Amino acid sequence: MNIDNNTLDLLTGGLAIAILLGGMVMMFTTVFTTKR
Repeated sequence: MNIDNNTLDLLTGGLAIAILLGGMVMMFTTVFTTKR
């Protein structure tokens, strides 16, 4: 199976964005739960 450099970049970028979004969501949920 041949993987292009473009696909690899897309995969790594998507993973990084997913981790970033996940962290932000976790922060927001903790802030909202503590404010209540």
